[in-house]
Amino acid sequence: MGEACFSSEIKIGEMPLAEKPHHAWYAVQTAYRCEQRVALGLTTKGFATYLPVLREVHQWKDRRKLIEVPAFSGYLFLHCDPSLRNRVKVLETNGVVRMLGGNHAPSQISEVEIEAVRRTLGSSVPCDRCDALTPGTLVKVTRGPLAGVQGRLARIKNGLRLIVTISTFSQAISAELNLSDVEAVLDRPGTNVAGRNN
Repeated sequence: MGEACFSSEIKIGEMPLAEKPHHAWYAVQTAYRCEQRVALGLTTKGFATYLPVLREVHQWKDRRKLIEVPAFSGYLFLHCDPSLRNRVKVLETNGVVRMLGGNHAPSQISEVEIEAVRRTLGSSVPCDRCDALTPGTLVKVTRGPLAGVQGRLARIKNGLRLIVTISTFSQAISAELNLSDVEAVLDRPGTNVAGRNN
């Protein structure tokens, strides 16, 4: 992975949204590195898709190359009527893992979020992929002297800190860390985040 460059997007089979009053945006999870193939397959079936991409400079031993990569690895957006017939057509598309959602129905993504992605990637501001870890997220440190420790993220001024609590008496300590050194973990009720995992 190299440094991030200005971004772009791939638009495949995009239709005027105003003409589709019962349509909405949904997220489709794809198999590994199948985002473009799935977008093409869905477009062939008549669906409107949006596959946002970033341009990144990748470094090899002998050269550097600017390549386009999906902004959200393993996902693309689909604009459609979420009828059972359409959902079956989507799920039968080669490379599709699932439509994101719950209770046997896909979850709608707001136009505001889609427009925010479009505007951000279409701007001249350098963009890069990152994990959506927000303050309060339960995380595990993956490297460095605190590797294995679990706690919650907190933002203090311009930095991030790991908060390690003792739940029985509601006190905590915090430590400075880099976002690249942690990963989110499943937040279960009663999870012990007081110290190092064995």
